[in-house]
Amino acid sequence: MAETPEVELLESIETGQAPRRILEFAARGFVPLPPGELVRAIGSILSLQDPELGPLAEETFRGFDPAALQAALASDGVRAEQIDAIARRTTEDKVLEPLIRHRGVSDETLGWLAERIGPALQDILVTNQARLLAAPVIVERLFENPQISTDIRRRADEFLEEFFIKKLRDEPEEDEADAAAQAPAEGEAQQTASWQKTEVDESAEDTASRSLLSRVSTMNVAAKIRLAYRGNKEERMFLIRDRNRLVSTAVLKSPKTREADAEAIANMKNVSEDVLRGISFRKEWMRNYAVMAAIVKNPRAPIDVTLPLVLRLTVRDMKLLTTDKNVPEAVRLSARRELIRRQPS
Repeated sequence: MAETPEVELLESIETGQAPRRILEFAARGFVPLPPGELVRAIGSILSLQDPELGPLAEETFRGFDPAALQAALASDGVRAEQIDAIARRTTEDKVLEPLIRHRGVSDETLGWLAERIGPALQDILVTNQARLLAAPVIVERLFENPQISTDIRRRADEFLEEFFIKKLRDEPEEDEADAAAQAPAEGEAQQTASWQKTEVDESAEDTASRSLLSRVSTMNVAAKIRLAYRGNKEERMFLIRDRNRLVSTAVLKSPKTREADAEAIANMKNVSEDVLRGISFRKEWMRNYAVMAAIVKNPRAPIDVTLPLVLRLTVRDMKLLTTDKNVPEAVRLSARRELIRRQPS
């Protein structure tokens, strides 16, 4: 069966085979295509990022109503770049809902939306666990959404626990026996060499750090999560600073991360707010005064976490906090008020 002129026209635009003149007419909306197919044509032109055609296509796109966008999404053969063009140019829930559910939508598009959509659409996004498992970056970017609801945050954490951490807990460590056998010899070697620290040692440490960075940079998210949960102390302390929340959370959930590690992390000024919040959720760690005080003094700590903790500080630490310019003003004021309250009348 021969293709209709409309199908041939759309196909030539989508594949980039249409003459420049046709692309210009299409960018202006002056081609004989139904609304849904015209949306697709404009989406393909926008994906070209052509400095001349782009502004024309943007103006035409602004004239589409939600029904035309829905028709494009429902059409056979709609392409990933066309779906992306729609996703980035509409805020209509009735368009974005079928878009998020669409099998042809790319991971990058869903990641972009994850940072911006409201709670109702977040719910639809986290329901597709098969897609999230294949592309955990979507969950990571969801945590960057300022509108993320408490329920969605909880469900995203449960996703991490169910599909990554639980699986890792159930897997035996392959090198556990070898590591146990090597531990005494390594301990003796470290003790013997501790007083012989030289520039050569420092150079070796730098090389090791660069090697770790190089190795981690080639890993996908799932591999990083595994290393964050199973790795040695150096690897875990490196990955706690990873921008991917799933990776840093895996470090905190690792059975190898102990109280001393939590204190070291709480003192880091280059970890995310979520990491410090995660430490504050661990009651056994927060019973340690050093960990708790480090959280309060860390300028990256969320203010809703630090304000209640100010009341647990010693008078000495509270006095130091009142003059600490690195913490928020609200924290300093809270410390001042508590000092005044503790003064004998």
